[in-house]
Amino acid sequence: MARYTFGHDDLAVRRLALVADAYEPVSRAFLERHAPLDVSLALDLGCGPGFSTHLISLTCRPRKLIGLDSSPQFLRSARVRVPEAQFEEHDVTLIPLPGAPAEMIYARLLLAHLPDPPAIVEQWQQQLAPDGIALLEELEDIEAPAGPLRDYDELSADIVRHGGGVMYAGPLLADLGGRCVRVTVSADAAATIYLFNVRLWLAGGSSGVSKARLVELEAALSRLASRHDTRPVSWVVRQTVLRA
Repeated sequence: MARYTFGHDDLAVRRLALVADAYEPVSRAFLERHAPLDVSLALDLGCGPGFSTHLISLTCRPRKLIGLDSSPQFLRSARVRVPEAQFEEHDVTLIPLPGAPAEMIYARLLLAHLPDPPAIVEQWQQQLAPDGIALLEELEDIEAPAGPLRDYDELSADIVRHGGGVMYAGPLLADLGGRCVRVTVSADAAATIYLFNVRLWLAGGSSGVSKARLVELEAALSRLASRHDTRPVSWVVRQTVLRA
């Protein structure tokens, strides 16, 4: 399994809460459009602190919902956030998945942190019940103004690659079909989210990046986050629907 480079602490949970809020309308519409009407078991892969699990619970109302993640810290938070769900520590690249076969498998922004996404998706398909469905959301591209936001995108992609993943996993799934949608936030909101990771990396959570580069980027993002900047930043997301 590739190394997750965005942290597991309380600050990471705060960052993921902001990301979840931004993605909520797009992910909710995706789930409401494609999830089966009657789900006896749903698996939320890479559930983190449970924001996506909570959304599945609200929109799909599966009779049983299991969130899987490799981070004990995130799972502790998830159990508090979604007490009606079951959570298990598990490497999602290892088959069989707990509880499988499942009527629905969901994963959002997970494949970026895993080696060989197409091969892993094929394994996940084999964990579906005969009429099951897998719903995947992965980053295809980022559209942002020139300056520190683009500098962050380049740096983040390098760090994810250093950890064994690929930040833009969406294009690797293009042969499976799907469609691309936009999750759009303001430039100051994007800078606020990005600062969590830059400060994590400054504290020693990264490798292969100079401290001077991180210090410069933190200062530029801090200035941007502190002012009212409504220029749009769009995270282009590939939504993929796969049948058993």
